[in-house]
Amino acid sequence: MLTVSVTPDRDVDPTGSLCRHILGLYERLRAQASLAPSPVVDALFGDLVNACVHAEPEEVASVLSDPRIHRVRPDLVRLCAEGESLLEGVWARRALAADDARAEAAAFPYFGNYEQLARLELHALAAVGHRPEATRRVCFVGGGPLPLSALLLSRALAVEVTVVDRDTDAVELSRRLLDRLAPAQRISVIAADAESTVDMTRVVAGCDVVVVAALVGRTAMQKRAALRAVGTAVEPGTYVVVRTAEGLRSLLYPVVDVRDVHDAGLAPEVVVHPFGEVINSVLVARSR
Repeated sequence: MLTVSVTPDRDVDPTGSLCRHILGLYERLRAQASLAPSPVVDALFGDLVNACVHAEPEEVASVLSDPRIHRVRPDLVRLCAEGESLLEGVWARRALAADDARAEAAAFPYFGNYEQLARLELHALAAVGHRPEATRRVCFVGGGPLPLSALLLSRALAVEVTVVDRDTDAVELSRRLLDRLAPAQRISVIAADAESTVDMTRVVAGCDVVVVAALVGRTAMQKRAALRAVGTAVEPGTYVVVRTAEGLRSLLYPVVDVRDVHDAGLAPEVVVHPFGEVINSVLVARSR
């Protein structure tokens, strides 16, 4: 979950400077030998996020329709995903090495933003009729090496949570970290492929809520495959929370096409597009 880190000091005009600025940041990120956290990489990502979040409304359509932006967008999303994964991995190892893993995890720079997104998702679920007290089990698909969102949902709902990721290194880090952060909570971590109906059927059995992380399916084809696998696997009536992006935030995260949600056998019920520091939009659907 990329977030706003600094206040922009860049003057924006509607004549193309925003496009040039984003393209320049893209080229500088692409030129980095590594996207692991560093002062330079952190500053570049911070500037990119701010450029996307603080754009004037009249600029958004113009930027998104620019053929140069359209051409680089898939690779820009890839770079953002790689940077986020590396950041979470570094911080997971940092928390594991700390004497007080809980305090270290809570000091993660964007922990407050994770809390905001979790609250947003819970309120969106409540808006479509979800009753927390009736929840049996939650599955979080795409937990990564730093499963803070899953941990927050577990605390809020006080239910068993299964965290899923297809990256075995992320699964191992996540398991070790959760053993330190929440040994008494019912959180398990399983290696599984979100695009596999067989895997999804195995991990979502008995779940009332399934959350699909923003970086599950980074291309349109992968996103459709993941949604189909989840939609096929879940029981009728299951709530499926899908993280997506809107406007220029779609340069940072993959976008979920509502038609693909329908095609996956899910009925969309509400979409929330936040303003401010939370980047991800929230789409809540229900299995038919």
